[in-house]
Amino acid sequence: MVISKEEIRIKELSIKEYLNNKGIDITERYFVYDKNIESKEAIAQVIRMVNLHKILLGYQGGCLTRLESTIGKEIENYKVQIKKLKKDYERIIDNGIKNDFEKLIITDGKRLLEQAEEVIGYIYTHNYFGIIERSMNREEICIGRADQANLKFDSNFKIANLKYMSYNLVEEDLYKYIKKLQRKKCKIDVEELIKVFVYESHLSNDSFFYLRALNSYPKDSLKVWERYRTNKKSKTEEELLIQLKNSMEYESKKFI
Repeated sequence: MVISKEEIRIKELSIKEYLNNKGIDITERYFVYDKNIESKEAIAQVIRMVNLHKILLGYQGGCLTRLESTIGKEIENYKVQIKKLKKDYERIIDNGIKNDFEKLIITDGKRLLEQAEEVIGYIYTHNYFGIIERSMNREEICIGRADQANLKFDSNFKIANLKYMSYNLVEEDLYKYIKKLQRKKCKIDVEELIKVFVYESHLSNDSFFYLRALNSYPKDSLKVWERYRTNKKSKTEEELLIQLKNSMEYESKKFI
């Protein structure tokens, strides 16, 4: 099953009015916050995220600018990514290792790809389509960026930027938040954040399994590999090698 991209037209002003009527301010500037986030503050931010999701459920707007549906997009992109990188792995084997980055790919690339495929298989066998159906029926909305720079509660909710808002599985906001914390090397317990999110959101075990799987996908490691493959980023091979080693370190733990 492929979830095709859908665009639902929404009047930008009316969604801002809707949020304002719910006591949510749109500041249009990011918030300053302490970057040294530890477990307690991360949990508090997850609860803020959940409470915002409850407010956003079932929003139906007017008809001018677009609020996209990105449901299923993440997993479909991963499936395409795996196919491309499997070909690149074979290319490196056929052509021979040219540098230290490719040496690391030959050493660990196959393991990363096998882990990625295992995650996709796990997701599809743990009621993925049921989660999608729930999200569509409830018209769930994600803000796309629910970290401390974009989402704040100070007597009322404040959102800095609506740019990344879309119809999507609410789980995706938590997943993106966890990845951001990992990149900053914050001291967090991923499973604890997942449990808090699922419990506070009153979701089923399917969401717990889905989030554990997502956080077992070597997203950043494969993304660095893709950057090397396409050569679109202005990074040297040495810089990409450092990035790959760093991401492999914080993505080393599997939750499934």
